[in-house]
Amino acid sequence: MSELDLTPRDIEASLERPRRKLVPTILLVAVIAGIGFLLVRTLGDAALFFYNADEAVERRDELVDQRFRVQGTPFGEPIETEVTRNGRTDVGVVFPIQFEGAIVDVVHIGSPAELFQPGVPVVLEGTWTAGLPQGVSSIEGGANDGWHFASNDMVVKHDNEYRNDNRERLNEAESGGQSATP
Repeated sequence: MSELDLTPRDIEASLERPRRKLVPTILLVAVIAGIGFLLVRTLGDAALFFYNADEAVERRDELVDQRFRVQGTPFGEPIETEVTRNGRTDVGVVFPIQFEGAIVDVVHIGSPAELFQPGVPVVLEGTWTAGLPQGVSSIEGGANDGWHFASNDMVVKHDNEYRNDNRERLNEAESGGQSATP
């Protein structure tokens, strides 16, 4: 049998080992947290549902308080006005959109997309909201049914991003919701 080494060991050397493992562990946790954050942000945007105006009206009860995208074609003259929402006053655009005969009143906060105009399909991102905000009494030609789509993001059909990402929806919009061949 070999002899047992009973020489005292250096205590500082034995304390260094756990510290060497701690730094890579912290880095690994930080990388995993960063990847998780990116996935949540990316999937969160991708999880926004996209409805045509008629589908959004049909599903209004289940969509209240959920962010989603709605597509329709603006008609009539949009009205720029000051809109007060949640105690904050901003410049907004008020207009109706339609798809398959359904009309949605829209109150868009912020500047409209550069190519925004009546007759050109738009995709709006926002939520269903009961009533109309302060500063808006009614929407000419709109549904005026006690609801409006509170939007803060708008993409117009002419944008390349919309054209490339939503080709099928664009074909539907151009045909007024009737079946179209691509």
